[in-house]
Amino acid sequence: MNRILTCGASLAMALSSSTVFSAELPADYVLTGGTFYTVDGENRVAEAMAVRSGTIVYVGDVSGVAGYIGPKTEQRDMKGRVIFPGFTDSHAHLPDGGGTILGLGLAGLTSAEAVLSTVKAYADAHPDMPVIVGAGWELSLFPEANPSKEMLDEIVSDRPVFLTAADGHNGWANTAMLELAGVTADTEDPENGRIERDEAGNPTGTFREAAMGLFAAYIPQPSLAEVSKNLRAGIAYQLKNGITATIDAAIMNDVNEKAYLEAAPDKDLPQRVRISLLAADEMVTSNITEENALGAVARLEKRRAAYRNAAAGRIDAEAVKIFVDGVPENHTAAMLEPYIDAPLGPDHRGEPNLSEAALDKYVTALEAADFQVHMHAIGDRAVRMALDALEAAKESNGERARRHQIAHLEIVQPEDIARFAPLGVSADMQSLWHYRDAYITDLTEPFLAEKLHRWLYPARSFKNAGARFVWGSDWPVSTSDPFDSMEVAVLRRDPYTNEGETWNEAETLTVDDMIHALTMGGAYLMGQEDIRGSLEVGKRADFIVIDADPYKIDPSAISDISVIATYVDGRRVYSSSE
Repeated sequence: MNRILTCGASLAMALSSSTVFSAELPADYVLTGGTFYTVDGENRVAEAMAVRSGTIVYVGDVSGVAGYIGPKTEQRDMKGRVIFPGFTDSHAHLPDGGGTILGLGLAGLTSAEAVLSTVKAYADAHPDMPVIVGAGWELSLFPEANPSKEMLDEIVSDRPVFLTAADGHNGWANTAMLELAGVTADTEDPENGRIERDEAGNPTGTFREAAMGLFAAYIPQPSLAEVSKNLRAGIAYQLKNGITATIDAAIMNDVNEKAYLEAAPDKDLPQRVRISLLAADEMVTSNITEENALGAVARLEKRRAAYRNAAAGRIDAEAVKIFVDGVPENHTAAMLEPYIDAPLGPDHRGEPNLSEAALDKYVTALEAADFQVHMHAIGDRAVRMALDALEAAKESNGERARRHQIAHLEIVQPEDIARFAPLGVSADMQSLWHYRDAYITDLTEPFLAEKLHRWLYPARSFKNAGARFVWGSDWPVSTSDPFDSMEVAVLRRDPYTNEGETWNEAETLTVDDMIHALTMGGAYLMGQEDIRGSLEVGKRADFIVIDADPYKIDPSAISDISVIATYVDGRRVYSSSE
C-alpha cells in the first residue's frame, strides 16, 4: 500500500538527481500539516511539500522543508487535510457538460415526472425561445426506454422540443419537432439509426443513434460565444471535482472546435485538455477504402496542426474518436451472439458502425500518422473489432509507442481482456456504472444470454491480466465526481443509497487501484507522466486538497469526500471557500 516517508531529504535527492534546490532559492510557498500521497514509484507518503514557480521543489518530512523557507515564502498549514496529485478524467465532454449547467440539464432527475416538470419550467421561463433543446434524461425512467411524443406535447405543444438522453445515443422529440423536420411514418431509418414506431408505423417520439440526425438542421446551433461559456463552465465543474486534466472524448461539431481553438492560446487556462477529433463523416461507413482513409487522416492532421500552432501547452488535439457501436439499452451495441427477446427479431446482434475491414484500415492509417486512437466499444463484438484493428495496425506499422484507449467496455469476453496488455491499449472504465441499477436489471440483463452476465463491466480482470486501466466519467452522461466512481469500484453497489448487493464481487477494485488510474494512469494516457501524475520533485504542482482520506474511512463514505482546493501549475484554480 503506502509507505510513510521517514527522510524527506533523501526523497528529494532520489527524485531529482540533476536539480539542486536550496534555501538560496526559497520556495514560493510550503505546505505542512497534511498527509501527502505522492503516488510515486513506491507510493510514499510525505508530511510537507514546497513549490516554486509552479514546480514541486521538495516533498518529504517537516524538518527537511525548513531549508526551502525564505523571508517571502508563504507557509500554509493544511490542518490535517489530505493531498493527492491532480486527477485526470480520461473521457468527458466539456462544452456539452457546461451546456447542461448553463442550459436545460436533466441529469440526476429520478422520475419521468421530474423530467417533464423541469422541461416545462424551462420552456415557461424562455417564452421567446423558438426551439427547446436539452439533455440528460435517463432511459431507465421510461418503459422500454421509449418516451413518447405525447408526453412532451402535454407540457409544450406550441414549440418544437428535442431532448438528448444522458447516454448521447438516444433522442426524444415532440410532435411539433417531428412536423418541423418532416419526420413521418414514411421516413426511412437512416444508416446506423432507428426510429421507434408504434404498431401503425408512426414515430413514437424516440430516436436511436443516427436517427437523431434527422433533426440536426432544425435545432438552433449555439453561438461561438455561448459555447465558449459552456467550455469554461465545464472546466470549472471539473476543477470542483479535483480534475486537473481532461480528455474530451469527441468534438461533435464545428462550433465546439472553434471554442477550443479560441481557448488554445490561453496560457492561464486552468486545466490541461486533450481533445479527440471526431472521425470524419465519410469514415462512418462500411465501404471505406484505403484511399479515402488516407484522405480523411490528412484532413485530421491539418486540424491537429492548428492546435499545435495555437496551443500554449494546455490544449492539444492528438486523439481521434471512433464510435465502433452503440449501446445495449437500445440494442445497438454490437454483440457476438443475438440479443434475447429483443424487439428487432431473434437474430438481431446490433450492427457496428464500420465493417471489420474498414475499421482496420482506418485505425492503421491513424496510427501511422501518430494519432492516439480513442474508441467507443460497448458490445463484445465491438470490443473484439477494436482490438483486432489495433492488432492490424501493429502488424502494419511495426513496434512503436502506443497509447490508444478503448472506452466503456460494458461486455467483454475474457479472452479479449487478455489482449489489452500485449497490445498496449488502456482500458478506459466508467466505474460509476459498475453496479446493478435499472440500466442493468431492466435494460441489459434481460436481453443478454445469462453466461454474459458475469462479463458485464469487468474491472479487476483487467488488472489481473496486467492491463493498464484509466478512469473516465463520460460527463455529462454521469457526474464527474471521482469519489462516487471510486466507491462503486470498491463496493460495486449504489453509492447514493448504499443499498443493494455487491454486484459481481470478483470485479471489485481497491482504493489504490483507482488512485493510480486517476493520477499516473491518466497522465500516462496523455503522454504527460514526466510532468504530472505524482507529487515528485521537478514535476508541475498539479494537486488537490480533500477533506477525508479514502484509504482510511469506511468505503461506504468515500462518495461523501469533497474537494477543498485544486491547483494547476502551483496556482489555486478552485477553492470551496470561494
